[in-house]
Amino acid sequence: MTTPRRRFLGTLAAVPLAPGALALPQTTPPPAAASPSPSPPSPVAEALAEVARRRYGAHFDSGDSEAVLKLVAENLKAAERLQARRLGNADEPVTVFAARPRPAKSGARR
Repeated sequence: MTTPRRRFLGTLAAVPLAPGALALPQTTPPPAAASPSPSPPSPVAEALAEVARRRYGAHFDSGDSEAVLKLVAENLKAAERLQARRLGNADEPVTVFAARPRPAKSGARR
């Protein structure tokens, strides 16, 4: 009995995936927990949203004030997370420097 070439090659392609498939847990994942109720915005977020409402309130549609308050509160939380990580003296931004010669001007003398 001979094995068709395509089936054999398909089996060879599946062999590297077999250990990963065997290592998968067979239990069902626990049900997703209900998302916690959002915490009320901080007084700073409320003050910044009020500033935006006073400056640009004429351009707001209905419901924009709540959306602005939510976005401001999310941005403040993100800023707190960024500030929580202290950088050391040797930490610096990634910069790429490449020295390139100036392009030659046409008709330039040397």
